[in-house]
Amino acid sequence: MFSVTNLLCDHQAGNERLRYGHRNAHGEAESTPRPVVVWAVTKSCNLHCVHCYASATNAPAPNELTHDEGIALLDDLAAFKVPAVLFSGGEPLSRPDILPLIRHARSLGLACTLSTNGLLIDDKMADNLAESGLKYAGISIDGIESRHDKLRGKTGAFRSTLAAIERCRKRGIKVGVRFTVHGLNVDDLDAIFDICVASNVQRLCVYHLAYAGRADNMQKVDLSPGQIRKVVDRIFEKSQELHRQGTELEVLTVDNHADAAYLLLQLEKTDPQLYEKVRKRLEGTGGNRSGCNIASVDPMGNVHYDQFTWHYNCGNVREQPFSKIWTDATDPRLAILRNRKEHLPSRCQSCRFLSVCNGNLRTRAEAATGDWLGFDPACYLDDAEIGITSGAAT
Repeated sequence: MFSVTNLLCDHQAGNERLRYGHRNAHGEAESTPRPVVVWAVTKSCNLHCVHCYASATNAPAPNELTHDEGIALLDDLAAFKVPAVLFSGGEPLSRPDILPLIRHARSLGLACTLSTNGLLIDDKMADNLAESGLKYAGISIDGIESRHDKLRGKTGAFRSTLAAIERCRKRGIKVGVRFTVHGLNVDDLDAIFDICVASNVQRLCVYHLAYAGRADNMQKVDLSPGQIRKVVDRIFEKSQELHRQGTELEVLTVDNHADAAYLLLQLEKTDPQLYEKVRKRLEGTGGNRSGCNIASVDPMGNVHYDQFTWHYNCGNVREQPFSKIWTDATDPRLAILRNRKEHLPSRCQSCRFLSVCNGNLRTRAEAATGDWLGFDPACYLDDAEIGITSGAAT
């Protein structure tokens, strides 16, 4: 995640230590990184979104983790001192024991986030979520009403989602809107900002499309490099505009670390002093953290190096605790991700912004090229911008 408002507007959201603390004073990565764990508690979902990375279905997958296995996973994550657990799916609220799982996680002192479409958050559920100790819910919106309902496959979904946001806000649950931008909804970007302001949400996360699950079929409607650049320009502009107006909306872009390099390119020309400050913060993040400070556990207990890599397993929590799988890093991909520079495409290795990008999203590269260590086509910067003068191979 790349916080536009923190870096451009110095907006403090309280999560800066988590975001920028992955390297020590010498610029070295942690030897045993503690990841934010995205646990997809079920594959069941009440919607059928075109870009669902989990390829969610209308029923749970066979052999999902039992309640007791879920409790054991949470116990292990707490003992391992992970910074946060994100309950995801499918639609996590469709799992019957989701509330006891959240309560148990909170009793262990785990920071908890819920990723939901909001349709199951009626007044009773909102009360229960607040009582469970949940502090933050990420709720997805895909555009204006007609667009959202079409992309989610259900008429009325948009209005139900807005109602869920209002219910959470009334109960003191922080809400972030999640918007995955692509060629089918790019025209709604400004409208998404307006919805966030009107709904008094605290955070907007604009996701770049990851080619995973059903979204793998959307490569043909993804944005071109020029279109991505225009989208990111607009995000920068709107974020600064709202900040000047006194609107406390945290704005982030997600899953394209070229955005960080692009911001540095702009600051290098316009504000050299801020450029140095921002570059230092971004180098503390270290770019893409798949396999390091982000991890995923799917409904069957398989461990993945991020939430988009369900096609590749690093282990299973039924066979080994998550903490052991992550610490030992005996899986070959996991081991490479911890020190990936020399394995990345030559263009990435030659890029002057490698320390703030780290080769971008490996899943998108694999889907586009067939090589998980190939070039991520979502990089929209040209050779001159990244410091290559003779066109290094990709």
